[in-house]
Amino acid sequence: MNEPELIISIQNGDPDSFRKLFDLYKNKAVRTAYHITGSQASAEDVAQEAFVKCYLEIGKLQNPECFKTWFYRLLVRTAWRYDEIEKKNVPVENIFEESKTPAGKSLEQQYLETEILNILYAQIQKLDKKKRTTVMLFYYSELSTKEIARVMGCLEGTVKSRLHFARKILKRNLEGLQLKEDGYYGKAGYESVL
Repeated sequence: MNEPELIISIQNGDPDSFRKLFDLYKNKAVRTAYHITGSQASAEDVAQEAFVKCYLEIGKLQNPECFKTWFYRLLVRTAWRYDEIEKKNVPVENIFEESKTPAGKSLEQQYLETEILNILYAQIQKLDKKKRTTVMLFYYSELSTKEIARVMGCLEGTVKSRLHFARKILKRNLEGLQLKEDGYYGKAGYESVL
């Protein structure tokens, strides 16, 4: 059963279809909420609240093809609300767990890559809310600029502009960071992460 059929089935009252939909989106929802809030506890609360809203309001969704952007809009707005309440940064805890290091890399290389990702994440968290959310949805949730525009209720050009300026800010902030005793992590290195 494809996603639009699943949505129609949910709208017709099938609880098993909602469980399937939940299983499809739960990990992505928690990960996206974590990227926005910076807190694992808040991320789980955000995802739970977004799924409750989804369950209660999915009957109003007129076009099942638009579920993904509709759901992410619920999720992002809920995460923003939680983020405003929290107003604090929480240390990064295995945020990039999906990026497994290939066998054959030295411990030093694995450590350096982990440090780079942690530094990058810390710099992303310093961006304003809209740029940070755009970066997270584009790079970590892998939404297209068109989908992000629908999620955030803005024009696709605005999304592209936010990505452009976020990259410029991140590049400027990362250029001078010293990550090795004997030198700096050069331009080519952090750009590969962005």
